[in-house]
Amino acid sequence: MKGGYSSQVWSIDSVIGDSPVPRKSPEIVVIDDSPTSISLYELSTGPLDVNLRSFQSATESLVYLQDHGADLLFLDVLMREKDGLTLLKKLRGMKRHQNTAVVMVTSKDYHQDRTIARQLGVREYLVKPLRSQEIREIICKYTDAQPDSGR
Repeated sequence: MKGGYSSQVWSIDSVIGDSPVPRKSPEIVVIDDSPTSISLYELSTGPLDVNLRSFQSATESLVYLQDHGADLLFLDVLMREKDGLTLLKKLRGMKRHQNTAVVMVTSKDYHQDRTIARQLGVREYLVKPLRSQEIREIICKYTDAQPDSGR
């Protein structure tokens, strides 16, 4: 049909048929200024079908998160550039991240930090060192992550 629109109507079943709709992999964001910690997250998420994005800079992560969502955010409390609680306050001020699931991670277990984290809606507050299995369990608990099927 030249210069016009086709009037043909497609049903969703005729397009998709019995094929399952592809599932979107959960978006996991890690913000931690320790290269060792970042490596642990990368190793830990290997067996899972997730998209992992990691940042060693709070500023870089903030630029990214202004335009992107996350299903789960692992956030270090103590970082050189900007502490994780300050960053989380900024994120909670963004409509996109008001309800993002957040897990705070720290090497120092301060009661005051736990209290602030709880007020900001943090789901878990973990003390380093973390174990790979613990990271995978947290990811599966707060997302629909599945083992990687090798796609």
